[in-house]
Amino acid sequence: MAGSKFLENLIAGSSEKIQDVRKHIELAAPFPVSVMAVGPTGSGKELIAKGIHKLSGRSGKFIAVNSAAIPAELLEAELFGYEKGAFTGADKGRKGKVEEAGGGTLFLDEIGDMPLSLQAKLLRVLETKTVQKIGSEKSIPVDFRLVCATHTDIGEMARRGEFRADLLYRIAVYTIANPPLAERVEDIEELITVLSMRLKKTEKKILPVSFEPDAIAFLQQYDWPGNIRELANFLQKCSVLYSGERLGIQKIEPLMPNFHEGVSTLRDQATFWDGALQDQTPSTPFLNTKQTLLEQSRFFAADQPLNLHEFLADVEENLIVAALNETEGNVEKAAGKLGIEPDMLMQKIKQFSLAEKELLAPSDRLL
Repeated sequence: MAGSKFLENLIAGSSEKIQDVRKHIELAAPFPVSVMAVGPTGSGKELIAKGIHKLSGRSGKFIAVNSAAIPAELLEAELFGYEKGAFTGADKGRKGKVEEAGGGTLFLDEIGDMPLSLQAKLLRVLETKTVQKIGSEKSIPVDFRLVCATHTDIGEMARRGEFRADLLYRIAVYTIANPPLAERVEDIEELITVLSMRLKKTEKKILPVSFEPDAIAFLQQYDWPGNIRELANFLQKCSVLYSGERLGIQKIEPLMPNFHEGVSTLRDQATFWDGALQDQTPSTPFLNTKQTLLEQSRFFAADQPLNLHEFLADVEENLIVAALNETEGNVEKAAGKLGIEPDMLMQKIKQFSLAEKELLAPSDRLL
């Protein structure tokens, strides 16, 4: 009973499909078998892993690694650790995530992106229940629960030789399918409530919006290709533009220019911001992300000119955050969406102190 309540709080929704997900988590959690969570990007697969960890009774840490977000040449050291002097720059030794997960759960997100060479090493760890750090011949015993996730057809990858079939058998003893948001639209209203609470807690300067019934019905017709992550980003955008207001369909429809195609891309951000500027009134606060003059006055208030530099910086920061959220913190992919080089994006991340918000790490919670 306690486990069911925990899962209801962790994974929001009352639809039959999401109830099935919670049921499978409860079934799998007590047994020490490897679990594979499958589902589209942004649907909340990490929450499945967290639910399994919590209900498994393991006292160790929950350690998450996104295989797609770490360059292949660094992933081996991240997973297995290394000894001092193992390679240039290794001034001291370090535990790998596999060892850190001892007594707990290791969550490998986007396992399909793991290079074949590392798949062989991971298979050996699972077979021998030991790990060898880079630069060491010593085998260290490890005991961890493994949960993996992918948005790809990993079975087809194995058939094409792009993923080791013997590893797949090891990591997918029990499979849990997480549905896309488009297949559980009846949960959208509840998800908005949960996301609003999260937004209010994490972004003190943003007052979440609420929606009229016609707006909720409109949102339920959209395909949400970015799933819950896209819904969260949309809610944040609305709350930045219409702080604390109750929105009807007239205000949200212009913010979804590709509604009929069911596709949301960063290319539409220009249209988004143009519409936002045209819709601003003196009673509507705008972009309260910093202690700027916009926070103490109203948009284009009399005798108070707009600080264009700070305004554009706020727009830039919001677009970078959106790109990082959409690509699960993958700097290279986010830079591609923004049309800039990864080095330039890293400079911007430092400039806006975005690393402190853990945007480059697997999200702590998507719901």
